Amino acid sequence: MFRFAFGVFPAQRPDCWRRVVRRSAAWGRAGLALVLFWTAGAPAAWAARCPDLVLVLALDASGSVNDAEFRLQIQGYADAFRSPSVQNAIMSAGQVQVAMVVWADGEMSSQVLPFQDVSNRRAAEAFAQRIDALDRRVTGNTGIGRGLWTALDLIALDMSCAPRRLVNVSGDGAETMIARARENIALNVARMRAAAMGVTVNGLAIQTSRPDLAEWYGRNLVTGPGAFVMSVSTLASFSEAINAKLVREISVPLLAADQPVPTGGIRKGL
Repeated sequence: MFRFAFGVFPAQRPDCWRRVVRRSAAWGRAGLALVLFWTAGAPAAWAARCPDLVLVLALDASGSVNDAEFRLQIQGYADAFRSPSVQNAIMSAGQVQVAMVVWADGEMSSQVLPFQDVSNRRAAEAFAQRIDALDRRVTGNTGIGRGLWTALDLIALDMSCAPRRLVNVSGDGAETMIARARENIALNVARMRAAAMGVTVNGLAIQTSRPDLAEWYGRNLVTGPGAFVMSVSTLASFSEAINAKLVREISVPLLAADQPVPTGGIRKGL
């Protein structure tokens, strides 16, 4: 007779064994039904909340950008989401979620407007109003790495399932290279993280003080499939450029290839 600490093994009791087999089969059928229920429902639920495109706008507010220039950038982004061309691009792209990161010194936390669905004209207008209302709370050195890292954090937190993930960086200077405390995120580290995540990083170089900034962005910032750099020589051209840039980024890839680069801009695919 087989004995265990908890009693007699069912092999000694044929009737008990049959009951165990029947119950196990019933439990197995119930368990299988439950698994099928969850596996059938989960992809649909996941797909329902997973957008076709996520885009983070990473905006320079470092010390080289005065308050009037900052407002010009803010106004340019807000106007873009009100423009028919950007709204039409959004309509063509499917479900689109957009967030904004305002970055400056690498030792400071960036300002964040969390992701918002902009997939229809009313939603795009609502996002434009949020941009309009944004007050500047950061300044200092040019910490592009911190801004990019914050943008990647937003994507990794809840938007990593999106098939298209983009960060749009605009700024007027190269990364500040000075001795930093441990809180700083180096741009090359943030760029490698973007590449590992499969996130495309594009740049809009405002070349008001550094004429070769677009080339610097091409070497040190942009990464990913179809990545490109555009440039403007004055902030007066920013609104037109950011509108064209957003149309190119948001449009589905086959349509984006037909979008022209605005006068004065360059495109650098990597």
